[in-house]
Amino acid sequence: MYSRPAGRNLLIDILEEFSRGLDIWLAGATVFLIAVGLSILRWSQPTLGFFDRQVQFALAGLLLFLLFSRMPYTFLTNKISVWVLYVINLALLLAVMIKGHSAQGAQRWLALGPITLQPSEIAKLVVIFTLASWFGSRPVKRFWDIFKAAAIILPPAILVFKQPDLGTSLTFGAIFLGMSFWSGATLLDLLILSSPIFSLILDAVKPMWWLIFSGCIGLVLLVFWRRHDWHRYRGRLKHIRLFLIAAIVLVNLGAGVARPHLWGLLKEYQQKRLTSFVNPYIDPRGSGYHILQSLIAIGGGGIAGAGLGKGNQSQGAFIPERHTDFIYAVIGEELGFKISALVIVAYTIICFRGVATAQQCAKSPTGSILAIGLTCLFLFHVFLNIGMTMGIMPVAGVPLPFLSYGGTALIVDLIAIAILQSLQYGHPQQVERSLQMRA
Repeated sequence: MYSRPAGRNLLIDILEEFSRGLDIWLAGATVFLIAVGLSILRWSQPTLGFFDRQVQFALAGLLLFLLFSRMPYTFLTNKISVWVLYVINLALLLAVMIKGHSAQGAQRWLALGPITLQPSEIAKLVVIFTLASWFGSRPVKRFWDIFKAAAIILPPAILVFKQPDLGTSLTFGAIFLGMSFWSGATLLDLLILSSPIFSLILDAVKPMWWLIFSGCIGLVLLVFWRRHDWHRYRGRLKHIRLFLIAAIVLVNLGAGVARPHLWGLLKEYQQKRLTSFVNPYIDPRGSGYHILQSLIAIGGGGIAGAGLGKGNQSQGAFIPERHTDFIYAVIGEELGFKISALVIVAYTIICFRGVATAQQCAKSPTGSILAIGLTCLFLFHVFLNIGMTMGIMPVAGVPLPFLSYGGTALIVDLIAIAILQSLQYGHPQQVERSLQMRA
């Protein structure tokens, strides 16, 4: 049994014990991103008070990081915990619709005494826990298995969409697709699930593309989709595959026909964001303003940047939401390509470590799927947020992890990193290595 030598400081022992299982790459990338975000808030926007509040959020997130990094992930993914968390989260989302307060046309925040929460951010973690628990005991073996799990994300996704928060609703979809694939779904299964969205987009751009896409989907599925699975059946059951393929083609055709009606479900500002993404020069002073100013800022930063607090676009407040959605444009202008590229490298490290953790936990399906869900969360946020600042993705209210201002988002991101750390620390090889070091 391990015993502390006489005269040793208890705090030193605690720090040593914690550092033994620490993923240096994961921790280093996280600290770097938080430091960049705080630097931007401190020097580029010193009079708005964002820096002081973000430091407080970071300290609170650090305490939760220490807690969750040593908490067994099985505590978060057992059947009792996930359903308790799931019900509480639905209650918070419903409370937002009833008593939440609005900002910029969206009702997303809920005040609980002195604390203001954004339940849609918490919902991302809860959905990941629930899906990990479900897929861990019910892997995808047939196409129908995916639809059973889809019912889990529908209630929170609908409630979040009604806030309205299109970006977070899409995040649920990205997380679900990634976790489904890791649980056994094929690439063609994922194509089937996402094909109606592609049909909507193609029909909006050029109707002929939508028709061609719908036809190609049918041919690809007919040749490649789960052929080995369906060959096991005989007689009339084989015709079910043909019926499903025909139904999928009809759904895609119907998506294009219904696009004008579905378009009306979006808020006016959401419609303008999507149209400006296709061509921001249609309305350069209105819906296209965000993207154009972001592109000017990033392009003007050059290699070295203008310096903290010296960017013309950011200091002149030409970049909208420069402390949240478009903070990467400020980084590009004031810190230049060098730091902007390092930011992307840091996110790449986090995603690679997430996938590596999932592979290490392959003998524990729930833990492996949980790691992939957290990785998909970071990957989608980074791709969508940075993509919209560069004009290759539509503008959506998705924060950039660790950089964008926001207490709930920062704390959720740190908890996600802590769970990845917990998965590594609780891995059998890691436990054995820790015991050997103790001895």
